[in-house]
Amino acid sequence: MIAIILCAAGPMAVIASLQAWNSYRHTLEAPAFRADMAVSRIDLEVRHDVDHIGALLSSVSRMSLDEEGFVRTLQMARSLTGEFYRLALLDDQGRVLLAVNGDTLLPLPDQVPYEDLPRFSGDVRVVPLDIPGANTGRRSYIRVTVSTSIADSLGAMRSGFLTAVMPVIWSRHHLQIGDPRLDFMQKEGAIDAWIIGRDYTVLPLCDDCAPAGPPPPDVLRWIGAMTSVQRGTRQTLSVGDAAFAFGPIEGGVAALTMTRRNPAETHALVMFVIWLFVIVSLLGCCLIVVTQSANALLVAPLRRLTGSVERWQADGGVFDAQASGVMPVEIRQLARAFTQATRSLARDERRLARAAVRQELLLKEMHHRVKNNLQIVASLLNLQANRIRQAEAREEFAQARDRVRALATLHRYLYAEGELFSMNMEHFVTELCSQIMQAAGHAGGGRLGLSVQAATLELKPDQAVPLALIITEIVSNAIKHAFADGRRGTISVVLERVEPRQARLDIADDGIGLAGGYRVPEEERSGIGMQLIRGFARQLSGSLKIVEEDGTRYILLFPLNEDEPGDLVR
Repeated sequence: MIAIILCAAGPMAVIASLQAWNSYRHTLEAPAFRADMAVSRIDLEVRHDVDHIGALLSSVSRMSLDEEGFVRTLQMARSLTGEFYRLALLDDQGRVLLAVNGDTLLPLPDQVPYEDLPRFSGDVRVVPLDIPGANTGRRSYIRVTVSTSIADSLGAMRSGFLTAVMPVIWSRHHLQIGDPRLDFMQKEGAIDAWIIGRDYTVLPLCDDCAPAGPPPPDVLRWIGAMTSVQRGTRQTLSVGDAAFAFGPIEGGVAALTMTRRNPAETHALVMFVIWLFVIVSLLGCCLIVVTQSANALLVAPLRRLTGSVERWQADGGVFDAQASGVMPVEIRQLARAFTQATRSLARDERRLARAAVRQELLLKEMHHRVKNNLQIVASLLNLQANRIRQAEAREEFAQARDRVRALATLHRYLYAEGELFSMNMEHFVTELCSQIMQAAGHAGGGRLGLSVQAATLELKPDQAVPLALIITEIVSNAIKHAFADGRRGTISVVLERVEPRQARLDIADDGIGLAGGYRVPEEERSGIGMQLIRGFARQLSGSLKIVEEDGTRYILLFPLNEDEPGDLVR
């Protein structure tokens, strides 16, 4: 019952569990997702600054100004950009001709290397820089350079370059009101950000905001253990309720962001645990209630019904299911049907028992009468044989008498042992052979001896009758013909099992043989005795073999009936 309930409710519970686990996993991954998005946003803002200053320098380069005009223009551009960059005009060799002083911390070398200069007009060259800063270790900068033309006092034009140096680190006083980057600079903001230089220098993204503190040592070791391939892609790490994201940004440096689980997410996780406990508790309570209800309303009545059936099978009598009003209607109907069926079956069994007793009595009476009638017939044949003067006729009457006596003995065993459908051949064969010897006048020992070895073989009357007649014919013939001229000898009768479903009858004598010591083919032998022996052997579905060496030996192999298991017990 519990298995059925679990199979019915299991799929829904699994689906609900998977949905809850999916929501729980997304809630756990939300801080890592926000940290990764923060890295993307930092990269986007840095790229926006680079594109912005590149566009500004390209616009100024197309004005074809002289040095004084470039000074005024660059000063105006510096004021418009919030003095966030340091701008300079370079000659065609990359040497600084003039510079617009912005933040004094922004480095500007006397000459820009040739490989960092643009190769053609319109080329915007972006180069990352790592230059030591005051009390901050090495700081990361980005230099943007474009080509331009410089006019002299006579109006001649010569080649030159405009360059700007901007820090990757943000400063609050450089940003205008409404700049989206101010979200990262809120005091006790939701996201902490650091810039990781190419030499693994770690600095806060905002140098004049509330200090974010250094990243945890485990995170720094995690970054240091990355391969070059991993550093070129986005990586995330969860530590407790915090999530870290690491990824490359414009300028050849990397950004590290950290975000913590917000109150809503914490509340969602707590509620998930609470609801999971509630659902499991409710499911357990429901299973207990359903199990107890099923046990009280279904299982227990079925057990009582089963117990009643077992008691009825063991003790018989009238079936009593002890139905009560608590049982379901179907079980009560089933109990009533069982009660009616068993009562009817009990009546039929009593009627069959009485009929079986009457049938057994009739069979016993029939066997008794058959036995008596056969004895009467044998006595009449014996009286008639005594009155006949011809020896051959008297001999025929004696053989018929012996056959009838064999059948009478068989029916006497069936009646005496009370087994109407099978009989034990051990004692029957011994008595039958002794009876034949006595009828021939050789009882009590003399010149003829008898040896009988019969196994405890259970045979049905259909097999016992022809077997008894075969024994009678062979033993009678041996007594009359095998020991002529007063010879002495022995007749042996053996009945045994040779295979689980096969038996053997072996009757031998040490007389003169059927043909006076010479072999005669079986098909040439005649006489009613041999005809009867062969006919009864066929009736037994057996094979008869006659051997004439030092007498005569009859070997009969016949199968035991298949519907009688255990016919032969040694």
